[in-house]
Amino acid sequence: MREVDEALARVYSHREKAEPVQSVPPAPHWPSHAVARRSGSSRTQEAFGPSPSDSAVELQWPAVVLGLERDCGDRFDELAASLIEIHHRIDVRSILFTSSHRAEGRTTLILALARALARHPVRTVLVDADLAGPMIARLLGLRPELGLEDVVEGGHALADALIEAADDHLTVLPIRSAVARPRDFLASPGWSATLARLRRDHDLILLDGGPLFNGLSASAVHRDVDAAVLVYHRELTTPRTLARARETLGSAGIPLLGLAETFV
Repeated sequence: MREVDEALARVYSHREKAEPVQSVPPAPHWPSHAVARRSGSSRTQEAFGPSPSDSAVELQWPAVVLGLERDCGDRFDELAASLIEIHHRIDVRSILFTSSHRAEGRTTLILALARALARHPVRTVLVDADLAGPMIARLLGLRPELGLEDVVEGGHALADALIEAADDHLTVLPIRSAVARPRDFLASPGWSATLARLRRDHDLILLDGGPLFNGLSASAVHRDVDAAVLVYHRELTTPRTLARARETLGSAGIPLLGLAETFV
């Protein structure tokens, strides 16, 4: 979609030329070491519907995400509004954010976008679907007892693995550890059923899907999603690799919403 492509492309390129914020590092990932705390807030139930969990936590957002929100939050708001409009127009719910390689800014972008979407009256769930290198739980200061792998492979209830951040109006589905066999994981009935349940209960599902390539080999591709956004860093991803990534998504039957160039 052109409007999504344009909004994504402007996220980093339109950052103001002012003095850089010293507390915001340039790296795409910035770990958080704080432990999530319980929260008694009920605002999510009042404004966004019932909580999928009996308990809520306070997310510890990375400094780089808060810095991006401060410096170019209007761009993420624009992108969030575009995704919501597309959701209402053609019922796009599950959106895979992927890249060709690691360290291209994919996880940082999806975290900033999740915060923007949480300011809108839509039910958004952020899913760590990077099966080989999950990052979201650590970045948000979470120590989950259950994760996506326990739901898909262990048969646990989805509601028990969902983490409700009431103060942020956001639901998170983390992974506790890397998955041993990603291809089998994504081909399993448990994965399809989990995604179907998420689609039933949420308006937008943001999946941090990890890179498409592992060295020269193609990684496991997330199927059963409605569309994808391809995140890339021009100094890491050549035009040839970018074209290969687009072909990989196309061969998997995943429509491409747009490209997001980071570190411009």
